[in-house]
Amino acid sequence: MVKMFKFGRNWKNYVKNVVDQEVLEKAKASLLRYVPENANKESFYRGKTFIDVGCGSGLFSLSALLLGAGKVISFDIQRESIEALEILKRKFQHLIPRDVYWGYFVGDILNENLVKELELRGDIVYSWGVLHHTGNMWKAIENVSRLVKPGGFLIIAIYNHAPSSKTWKKIKRFYNDYPGLQPILGLIYGTYVCLRYIIRRKTFNLYRDRGMHVFYDAIDWIGGYPYEFACFEDIKNFVEKLGFRLIKSPTKLPCGKEEKVSLLGTLRTQNTGCNEFVFEKL
Repeated sequence: MVKMFKFGRNWKNYVKNVVDQEVLEKAKASLLRYVPENANKESFYRGKTFIDVGCGSGLFSLSALLLGAGKVISFDIQRESIEALEILKRKFQHLIPRDVYWGYFVGDILNENLVKELELRGDIVYSWGVLHHTGNMWKAIENVSRLVKPGGFLIIAIYNHAPSSKTWKKIKRFYNDYPGLQPILGLIYGTYVCLRYIIRRKTFNLYRDRGMHVFYDAIDWIGGYPYEFACFEDIKNFVEKLGFRLIKSPTKLPCGKEEKVSLLGTLRTQNTGCNEFVFEKL
């Protein structure tokens, strides 16, 4: 059986220690990046059914609600992620409109019964940095596409195939094979990433885009297993064959399948981030 990193535990710590009003505003702003060029940013989410696949902390489900979504459905394969969402919900209960529906539960996008239950129900289906952690990325992408209504939108982010991706897959596997070493490995790597960020950016502000935080992102990165990746064009072509068209790509990284990388290059994680896609269902 493939070992899975305890993403939910990291999300709970993130919600407890990091998420505040500033983080929430950053998360809301990030959702607006995916609004199609010809659409009104102020009304794009308003009244829509928003399905958050692999909701993690629940931050973007909450953001969709605050941007006017009429119904939000959030699920994640790990119980601790749903617990993180519940902590978040209590923290911002005073902001949540009373007349909207927010359903959340433990669920697996690879579960055929769940996919059938949610099929064609989403005006906007969102899965950022999730499907490459399922252990069956291409099937997960196919399944999440089935949740989108005709004329609806699919927003996904998938790890790029970078020169160091195969090396990182081995590192992540090692990290998860030896749970006793995880606290010290996580602390060492997280500290390294934070110090590097501070030196490069000349700031002690560790908040990142989307409301993320450098340290918790580092833990998520080193531990994030299962781990798959693909070049931008491979994802684009696959999803378009499922009856979609790409209408926006806020982040597009160069493919690095054939390149070689040094140890230092591996640690820098160059181009290992996520390609971002906004697809419209035809």
